[in-house]
Amino acid sequence: MPELRGVVKGMDCANCVAKVKKNIEGLPGIKDVQLNLVSTKIIVDFEEESSEKAIIKTIKRLGYGFDSAYEKRSFFNIKHNKNLLFFFVGLIFLIVALSNEYFGLPHFAWYLPIVTIGGIPIYLKAFASIRSKSLDIDILMVIAVIGAMSIGYWEEAAEIIVLFTLAELLEAFSMDKARQSIRELMDLTPPTAIRLIKGKKHEEVPLEDLVVGDRVSVKPGSRIPIDGKIDWGKTNVDQSPITGESIPINKNVGDPVYSGSINLDGYIILRVTRMPQESTVARIRQLIEEAEQQKSKREQFIQKFAKFYTPIMVSIALFVFLIPGVFMNIPVNVDILRDWLYQSLVILVISCPCALVLSTPITVVTAITRASKRGVLIKGGKYLEAISSIDYLAMDKTGTLSTGKLKAYKVEASEGYSEKDIIEIAYGLEYHSEHKIAEAIIELGLENQARLFGYKDVEIMPGMGIKGTRKKVTYYLGNESLVEEVIGLESYELDCEETESIVSYVVADKKIIAHIHMSDQLRSETKESIDALKKLGIKDIVMLTGDNEAVASKIAEELGIKYKAELLPEDKMLFIKKLKEKEQAVVMVGDGINDSPALALADVGIAMGAAGTSIAIETSDIVLSSDNLFSLPYLFKLSKQTKRTIQINIFLSLFIKFSFFILVFVSAATNVLGSFLGDNLLWLAVLIGDMGASLLVILNAMRVGRKRYFSGDKLPKK
Repeated sequence: MPELRGVVKGMDCANCVAKVKKNIEGLPGIKDVQLNLVSTKIIVDFEEESSEKAIIKTIKRLGYGFDSAYEKRSFFNIKHNKNLLFFFVGLIFLIVALSNEYFGLPHFAWYLPIVTIGGIPIYLKAFASIRSKSLDIDILMVIAVIGAMSIGYWEEAAEIIVLFTLAELLEAFSMDKARQSIRELMDLTPPTAIRLIKGKKHEEVPLEDLVVGDRVSVKPGSRIPIDGKIDWGKTNVDQSPITGESIPINKNVGDPVYSGSINLDGYIILRVTRMPQESTVARIRQLIEEAEQQKSKREQFIQKFAKFYTPIMVSIALFVFLIPGVFMNIPVNVDILRDWLYQSLVILVISCPCALVLSTPITVVTAITRASKRGVLIKGGKYLEAISSIDYLAMDKTGTLSTGKLKAYKVEASEGYSEKDIIEIAYGLEYHSEHKIAEAIIELGLENQARLFGYKDVEIMPGMGIKGTRKKVTYYLGNESLVEEVIGLESYELDCEETESIVSYVVADKKIIAHIHMSDQLRSETKESIDALKKLGIKDIVMLTGDNEAVASKIAEELGIKYKAELLPEDKMLFIKKLKEKEQAVVMVGDGINDSPALALADVGIAMGAAGTSIAIETSDIVLSSDNLFSLPYLFKLSKQTKRTIQINIFLSLFIKFSFFILVFVSAATNVLGSFLGDNLLWLAVLIGDMGASLLVILNAMRVGRKRYFSGDKLPKK
């Protein structure tokens, strides 16, 4: 199915989005339209009977522009932002007109250029709205301007145009600042890379020309253009743009590096491991853009409410105009008609729901983009909203609470064998393996500078261990199942009292000659992170692990949390399912393939990103790319602040408009407020009720996630 992707230029409120979507959906052959206000990204799926030209033509007919990709354009460039020119023309003439009026000079003629030239952008958009049969703020403003002029309020008509144009510019500027975070992601990777040919020749090529396996050189101080592994050289890498870690990471041959990171001090050659469109930066940008499409329940409600809000307010405005002559049976004269028409125009002006509709998406997107800079990738506003009201936090152990790396900490040798003998036997055997126990024993051998002996007839025994022969003696190394298989001893007969660790048994022929004790180390920040979560009010925290009861209980006691031990992947999923059946809101944190079912089932699934598997990352709703557990308390605090900010924004936008609504009736029915307010209510409604409310909401939303509100966090910062 054909698809059109690009960005729509000139949108600054939810009405713009609704208008564009409605008109494109009305074209023949359109299957689906996705359009986001903040990113301005549009994706249209269409059948053969439609075309890209027809879709783009529709967008432009509505008064908007279209580009195939983001463009770097200065907001203050009049060439690209013609509304600035119309605003300055209107402002200059308004200042002259008001000055002349103040000094008693002729001033009426100065208002004409404002309502004719200064209002052109408003008239064009209103005309486009009429053609598309959309009732929006542009039409309402034109009606207000015409109405004000018809009753002799030329000054207010001019002020409406200048103030509304200013409001549109300020809204557009604020939205542009919000969109800047997405553009910054695009700037993280250079457009070209230096590719090596046969190890000698260097050529500069566009990033999209690179393929997996290419070798790319990166100079000190340059940004790494693509994901890869170091093939030659060593350096320190600043990964803060990707993971939020402020401390540079030392990288050597074989270590992975991520696009968007900064090569600090060494010349390196890397081998490409991912295509440009699959790189870390591309995935983060894609996650953020997809997140903007995932609307929270509150945002969905506000958008539905806004559909009815404007028509209701327009109906009320008409009702107010008809009050004296029809409903109150007042003898109508020109003055009374003019006064009530004036009040109805005020209601028309404040009926724009821009501030209300912006209250949620601008807050959510600000939170999501700021979180991404700290290594927390949130796939949608609904997940950010859900985090603030969870009942239960379930966490995997291995790779989440712990490092996922085993460490051998004790060797118990039988009589006749020294600790060094056992380490050398085990080191030689496990040198042929690659699993986690083998890694721990190989590391133990290297630390003790053990000799590496060769073995004959080496055989991996699946699920049990490994065996090999040396000097006519067959050695075994493995778990209790291996001992039971080789010797015939049951687990309760094994001479090993310690159960709070992973034990590998070393067997010579059919005799146990040693126990090697290993444990999975908790992350250094685990205890402090759990304590921070408890202080945030998260009381029900449970560890889900496949480890034995003894290991699980020891860790749970140390952390002060609940636990469930000896769980299979399906057991973890069933545990989450039972909690949900009790109507508990559950967050699951994990990192591996065996966590994926539980991550998918939970209300919010959080994956440890850097060490996490691709399956866990794909099935999760939030990714902690920094692999730092301090990201969790940060995430919960951010969620609560986001929710609180949205509530404040909704209250402010409704309160301001409701206040003007009350003022209309009070000023019309009484003289309590004085003649000044009564005669200036229309332009004040534009200044405060429309522009002021929208700006207040946007500025409050932009506060979300700022560093000073999270100064106590130990999450790495840029």
